[in-house]
Amino acid sequence: MTYLAANASEPVYLELHKERVICRNCKASFMATSDVVDKYCCISRATRQKVFMSLQDDRTQASIAIDAGISASTVCRYLDNYDDLFRRNLNYLPVHLAMDEFRGIGGRLHFICINGAGEHEIQQILPDRFKQSITDYFKQFPASVRARVKTVIVDLNSYYQDIAKAMFPQAKIVIDRFHIVAMMTRAFNQTRVQTMKKYNKRSYEYRTLKFAWRLYLKYAGNLDEEHVFYDRHLRKQLTQLERVEQGLTINEELKASYESMQSIMENLKNQDKDKLVEDLYTNQNISPYMKAVFQTFKKNLVVVLNASESDYTNGPVEGMNRMIKQIQRTAFGFRNYHHMISRIKLRQMRTKPMKKTELKVA
Repeated sequence: MTYLAANASEPVYLELHKERVICRNCKASFMATSDVVDKYCCISRATRQKVFMSLQDDRTQASIAIDAGISASTVCRYLDNYDDLFRRNLNYLPVHLAMDEFRGIGGRLHFICINGAGEHEIQQILPDRFKQSITDYFKQFPASVRARVKTVIVDLNSYYQDIAKAMFPQAKIVIDRFHIVAMMTRAFNQTRVQTMKKYNKRSYEYRTLKFAWRLYLKYAGNLDEEHVFYDRHLRKQLTQLERVEQGLTINEELKASYESMQSIMENLKNQDKDKLVEDLYTNQNISPYMKAVFQTFKKNLVVVLNASESDYTNGPVEGMNRMIKQIQRTAFGFRNYHHMISRIKLRQMRTKPMKKTELKVA
């Protein structure tokens, strides 16, 4: 029997001799047992507990097997049993739901939803993100349970909004502010690049727009107005705010796009719905890229306005996706969907030890 050892390179083996005992009254025979190891098992309980705790860490299963003195396939078998540690409750849904997707087995996209408030525990992960699969999952919950959901936070994926409207009639649909800002910064960056390409690569205008591009995408209120730095591309000393202003003077369309983007950012930050609507409908001289983004916002105006007044975002689910990516990177990818789900759940047990998860494998 393998047992825990301080040095993984020198495993400890215990030799146990079990005997059968015959009852004097009924003449039935049974085998003597020990607290060290389970019946018919040759791996100690302490070793199995160590494997369970190690699977909660960001480690490969091969390294866990080496530490425990067992084979990697044995670790996989233990991983198959850990789904029963998590409860399945069809009478509970978080009041604030956050939905997204991540890339997993074989490059497929998997649907994930978590509690958008509190401890942000995972509610569910599905093998795909098809509309029918998501709808079928939420239909398992009684209508009274789904009616208790107050907020559903999603990105601008249209069928997520359709699902939320159909499954959660009492919930307010909120577009994540991160995605709103990301769409605007992406559109402005395209505008900057197209403007930059109109000039010679050695010209002052090209160098002004080419370098320090990150400053153009920052919220203007976070630009440094006091500390001066030397810009080797422009060969002068200036602040971050002055550096951005230098680039905006080159092109009126670029300046108008920048001002519109910054105004929307400020309105989202200040939760000013009226000013947000005004900026969406009164912008002029902005680039075609920015016009296309604003048109999308106007098409989804209700949910965009909900984002401006809500304190909930998709930030927690994006953080969860980052954790899942790290698990897959450490494991060099997964071929078994259930093994991936078990590692995600076990990892969440380590990061949130006081909370049980509602997650189940579909």
